[in-house]
Amino acid sequence: SMCVPRLPKQEIGAITRLVYGTPTAESPTGESSTGECGGKKTVTCNTEYNQLGPLLTALGNAEGDVADPQTGFSPFPGNINQLVVSLESYVPTLEASQGIMEEFVNPK
Repeated sequence: SMCVPRLPKQEIGAITRLVYGTPTAESPTGESSTGECGGKKTVTCNTEYNQLGPLLTALGNAEGDVADPQTGFSPFPGNINQLVVSLESYVPTLEASQGIMEEFVNPK
């Protein structure tokens, strides 16, 4: 799926990487200090916006989904459920529409 910059707590699913590991005081996510997962199983997936805050809080991040001080965006990009199969046809379509599409309903 394609990702877009996302504001903290914005009502759009967030792309997250879940690491199957044992959190520690030094590494609440179970990752090493270099960001690697030390051979642990990981999965990159969509986490719905209403589940992201509770997930982060449960992992020891008391503030939850907060802005990166340098960008102002959440460190978790937004998932727009867009799969790009052919850039040759996609780019001209984006240029013609200036990336604007009509509103639609996303039933859940």
